[in-house]
Amino acid sequence: DGAADAMGTRARWDQRGWEYKTLWVIGGDGAMYDIGFQSLSRMLASGMNIKVLVLDTQVYSNTGGQASTATFNAQEAKMAAFGKFGAGKRERRKELAQICLMHPEVYVAQTTAAHINHFYKAVMEATDYPGAAVINVYTTCQPEHGVPDCNSTHQAKLAVESRAFPIFTFDPRRGEKISERLTLVGNPAQREDWWTPPNQEKPVTFVDFARSEGRFAKQFDSEEKPSEVLLQAQQDRLQNWRLLQELAGIR
Repeated sequence: DGAADAMGTRARWDQRGWEYKTLWVIGGDGAMYDIGFQSLSRMLASGMNIKVLVLDTQVYSNTGGQASTATFNAQEAKMAAFGKFGAGKRERRKELAQICLMHPEVYVAQTTAAHINHFYKAVMEATDYPGAAVINVYTTCQPEHGVPDCNSTHQAKLAVESRAFPIFTFDPRRGEKISERLTLVGNPAQREDWWTPPNQEKPVTFVDFARSEGRFAKQFDSEEKPSEVLLQAQQDRLQNWRLLQELAGIR
């Protein structure tokens, strides 16, 4: 109920003449993607000057790593196990940031702390924006993602490079059209499906990202070939990237 509580706090602050005070709400997958989503949507529709920081870990990290609507396709998590009758998460991931930007006159950013300039600019713009703002931040949960503690920054960068988690900003002050408000600056090869690093022949794809994390380990056979479910997940990520390209007016 953080977003709903913030509405009451904002109303009281404004009543006392504290309009200049910035109010931030912080929450994870459950608080913003799932059980608290209705509260978040109501807050955004109100237009109140409240800022929201979402820690997107793709699982319910605080309660044991259960699957959430932020979980990627093919990801193994509690309540989405890999086994005889299931091959990990089968539902498509909810794109919270894209849902938020469809609310009227809301500033939205999707970013990572590994992209420090993009992250810093998003926080500054959200703080300066005279209304509701949401920043969705890719947040590595090392034990649940199956990566070393020292790899948080590396994995966040790889999530962006592989189109698993594109970064963008959406600022209503830039114009009337979605293509004027939305920018994909910060993503490599913005006009291409995939990014190919310098001096390499093959592009970086979602399968490459999945190969680097323990949560997708069972989607590869003994010869390291990806499963059909993982290939479907890769297609989902590509479709999502193409949608963002279209909204930004570059496709």
